[in-house]
Amino acid sequence: MTTEITICPACRRALQVPVSYFGQTVQCPQCQHEFQANRHSEKVQTEPPPPAPPPVRDENDRPPPRPNDDFDDDDFDDIGRIRHSSVPHRGGAILAMGLLALVLFPYVTPVCGPMAWVMGNTDLTEIRAGRMDPSGESLVQAGRVLGMIATILLLVGLGLLGGFITLITMAG
Repeated sequence: MTTEITICPACRRALQVPVSYFGQTVQCPQCQHEFQANRHSEKVQTEPPPPAPPPVRDENDRPPPRPNDDFDDDDFDDIGRIRHSSVPHRGGAILAMGLLALVLFPYVTPVCGPMAWVMGNTDLTEIRAGRMDPSGESLVQAGRVLGMIATILLLVGLGLLGGFITLITMAG
């Protein structure tokens, strides 16, 4: 398809327009101005423009400041990534303890169940207060619930065992 270059009268941008559009109203993609396309210079074969070279980054380039940035340079690590000021979550560890407490019932449940429950409560409080990374909230919640289930099952089992032993002692 043969195109020719025309110039937008509003923003002076050079545009490639198919010859079949000459004499018709076209719209500039940059400034949205509508104008009548006409011939400007030599014919050009339609080819995609060459890719723009990547911008050269200076080692001192930094992303623009966040709206509530205190302009503290300690927000960046050695290679320019933004450091998160919040504490990382322990969602994976809490979920693992909750799973172990439930799957390896009753062997590790007295330790892992309450630990997952307590750590989950602590981390959820910190996440909701904004002092801990919120991306792990679902892992923390899942581990906490598994720890609660395992601990409650253990306590119910111990209660039933105690009742059974009491019945046998009284009968004997």
